[in-house]
Amino acid sequence: MAKYQNMLVVIDPNQDDQPALRRAVYLHQRIGGRIKAFLPIYDFSYEMTTLLSPDERTAMRQGVIGQRTAWI
Repeated sequence: MAKYQNMLVVIDPNQDDQPALRRAVYLHQRIGGRIKAFLPIYDFSYEMTTLLSPDERTAMRQGVIGQRTAWI
């Protein structure tokens, strides 16, 4: 088995089961290495931010990031 030192795992926020993360944890337990998780965030309401002030946009962005962080 190849020795992976770094693994990038994409987390799918639309499903509770994360097979890629599960496989990465399995490999980590077998051969070690580091796992880095990537959670892409797309929120359609963020597309409408052109009507908002920069402060409101920043607050909205932080709110979306906070929701996803809590989900993890």
